[in-house]
Amino acid sequence: MPRLKQTDPPFWDVRRLLLGYELTGQSLSRATGMSESTAARRLANPGDLTLAELRRICRNGGIPADRIREAIKFE
Repeated sequence: MPRLKQTDPPFWDVRRLLLGYELTGQSLSRATGMSESTAARRLANPGDLTLAELRRICRNGGIPADRIREAIKFE
């Protein structure tokens, strides 16, 4: 059988971006005002992030909004 190309799950680039800016569960919770467990869940599955949470991440986490927009891929 031929090998299939492995693809990343949707919004995985958003996760890479957050981790690249060193936003862990604890620092993400401080930046967004959510609990650490919720922040860790959002980091594990970034497709669940709301627009309001992404705005708070940009404002308080120091990530430019353009970088987040580039990381989100609509399929």
